[in-house]
Amino acid sequence: MWTPLEALLIFVAMYPVATAALWVAGGLVFRWRDERRPTEKLDNASCPGVTVLIPAFNEEATIATSVVAALASDYPAIEVIVLDDGSTDATETAALQAAAEDPRFRVLRHPVNRGKAEQLNVGFRVARHDLVVVTDADAHLHPQAIRRLVGRIQTSPMLVAVAGAPHVTNRNRLICALQVLEAASIIGLIRRTQSVTGRVGTVAGIFGVFRRDAVVAVGGFDGRMATEDIDLTWRLLMAGSHTAYEPYALVGMEVPPTLKALWAQRKRWAKGQGEVLHQHLRTVLRWRHHKMWLLGFESVASLLWVIALLASLILATLNVIFGHSLGLFGFGLAWGVAISIIATVQLLVAVLLNYHYDRWDVRSLLVGAIYPLAYWMISAAAALRSEVTAALRGPRERRVVWDIQRELDPPSG
Repeated sequence: MWTPLEALLIFVAMYPVATAALWVAGGLVFRWRDERRPTEKLDNASCPGVTVLIPAFNEEATIATSVVAALASDYPAIEVIVLDDGSTDATETAALQAAAEDPRFRVLRHPVNRGKAEQLNVGFRVARHDLVVVTDADAHLHPQAIRRLVGRIQTSPMLVAVAGAPHVTNRNRLICALQVLEAASIIGLIRRTQSVTGRVGTVAGIFGVFRRDAVVAVGGFDGRMATEDIDLTWRLLMAGSHTAYEPYALVGMEVPPTLKALWAQRKRWAKGQGEVLHQHLRTVLRWRHHKMWLLGFESVASLLWVIALLASLILATLNVIFGHSLGLFGFGLAWGVAISIIATVQLLVAVLLNYHYDRWDVRSLLVGAIYPLAYWMISAAAALRSEVTAALRGPRERRVVWDIQRELDPPSG
C-alpha cells in the first residue's frame, strides 16, 4: 500500500503527464479529422449577416486598430458596434474617426462603467443579425477570420458558439515570448482536444461567434462573474448545445507585457474558473450532463493538482527535516527528467500544429526550457490565491466593472 505522501506524489507527478498526453493526442486527432480539411470558405451569396461587438473601456490608444480591422474583413454582410462602457478618455472619438463614417459602423455609449458583461448584453439586444461575433478592443482580426468562424458554425445546427484562434502580436519581451508558447501549447492544444468532443470549455471574449438566440435563451452574460465568457460557454453546453474551435479564424491579441499585469490577469482567470465551478459543478455532475463530465473533471483535477502540489512540497520538506530525503530526491530527479521530456514533446507538437498559421512560434522555442517552470508556478500561485476562495464562495452579488488600465507594449512583426 502507498503511504499518503507516496499517493500524493504520484498524483502530482502523473497528472501533468496524463493531461499533456491527452492534449497532444487530441490535437493530433483534430489535425487529422478537421484541420487537415479546413472548413470551406463561404461564398458571398451564402453568407448570413453578422454583427461584430467590440466592448471597450478607456481604449483610446487601441480601439482604432480593432475597428479598422473589423471593417476591413472580407465579409459582405456585416455591422460593427463599439460598446463604450463609460470611458473617461476619447475612446468614442477615436472609434468614430477610425470608422471614417462607414455606414456599417456605430458606437453605443453608456455614461457609467457597468462592466463588460452588461455591455455585451446590450449589444446582443440591439444586434441586427442572428450571428454575433465578439472581439476585444485591442484585437486585430485577420480579413478571413469572420468568414472562417461563420463557415464553422454553419456546419451544424447544434453548434451555437465557435472560438477563434488568438496569436500574440506584442513579442518584444521574454514574458511575451512565454505567452506565445502558452497560446500554442496550452490554449491551442486544449481547444483542439475539446473541439473533438464538441465541447470547447471557453469561447473566449478575444474572438468568437455566437448564435444570438442561444445566448439569449440561457440568460446572456452574467455581470457578476469575473470571466463572463467561461460562464456563458458552460451554460450553453449545459443547455445541450455544442461549441467548437476554428484554427483558421486568426486574431492578433496583445498579452500582458509585465509580471504585474500578467499576475493580475491570471488572478482574474483563476477567480473566474473558481466561480464557474461553484456555480455549475453540481449541475454538471448530473447524468443528463454526462457529456460534460470530462470538461468538469479536468477543471476540478487541475485545482486539486495545485493543492496537492503545495501539500506535497510541505510534506516533502518535513521529510527532509526528519532525515528521509534520499528516496524523495531520487523520485524528484526522475520526475524532473520525465516531465522535461513530456513538456518538450508537447511544445514541439503544438508549435508544429501552429506553424502553418504563425512561423514565429518556432523562435519562441528558444525560451521553452523555462516555460514549464515559469508558467506552472504562476498559474499554480494564482489558483491558490484566487481560485480556491472563489470555488468555495462563488461570485459576489455586485457587477464586475473594468478597473484595470491596459499596459501597452509595441507589437513586433
